[in-house]
Amino acid sequence: MENKLLDCLCSLGFSKIEAQVYCTLVPEDKMGGYQIAKKLNLQRPSVYNALNSLESRGFITVIPGETTEYSTVEPDILMNELSRRYSENAATAKIELEKLTNGRKSNERFVNITGKSNLVSAINRRIDMTEKEIVFTCSMNLELFEDALKNAANRGVRIILFSWSNLDTLGIPLEFYCGYDGKAACAEERILLVADEMHCIIGSNDRAAFFPHGKKNERLPTGEKDFLGMMSDNRLVVNLVTEHIHFDIYLQRLKKQYGKDLIDSSIQIGTLMERGL
Repeated sequence: MENKLLDCLCSLGFSKIEAQVYCTLVPEDKMGGYQIAKKLNLQRPSVYNALNSLESRGFITVIPGETTEYSTVEPDILMNELSRRYSENAATAKIELEKLTNGRKSNERFVNITGKSNLVSAINRRIDMTEKEIVFTCSMNLELFEDALKNAANRGVRIILFSWSNLDTLGIPLEFYCGYDGKAACAEERILLVADEMHCIIGSNDRAAFFPHGKKNERLPTGEKDFLGMMSDNRLVVNLVTEHIHFDIYLQRLKKQYGKDLIDSSIQIGTLMERGL
């Protein structure tokens, strides 16, 4: 029995034992509580408690007879029903929570995000809430955000992307400005995203390492714990991130227009960033 499946069911409201019992029943036509307990090597009282809970919520059915047996509701039917319940409850909770705010606007805030999965989830949630425009720079695989971006485009959201990598845009309806010329690549996986000129999220996998600007380096590790991000609706931070993305696009377009890179030693100012210190 795969831990991933058990974890998914637990996230949907199953207890661990309920998830084990349900998964044990799925491939069988029917089974008794004693058989299930023996197969899972669990105590019978805990198995029967799980069976009673699953039956009361409509996840399994009881087959009466000389010996009581149990059968599962078909998984596709159950998952569709759970999806409907969660969607309805989430929509109701959103309405009721909005009433509690009494029209109060959220305070400007800074929230740290640790871990790649948390960063990706936060970005997809923000994309889902965007109404007008997404401007972002990214060197991460767009498959991580594909569904959210396509749904945003279907809502009429304008999507503008800049990247130093020649990304596969996966057929997502967006405006792509690519600064990659085949000579350099991003050492890190990074994303800077601004939604509706009101919210921003930034993150990358350079949490435990510093790679000087303008120097060639090997790619950074891309494990779950290598990513660190931040999201904010602070006006100054949002503006800074927005300007950064716009300037990258402007420079890329100027380079294309004039046929050369306009940033060279003649205009540099000798900062630590330029010197890679």
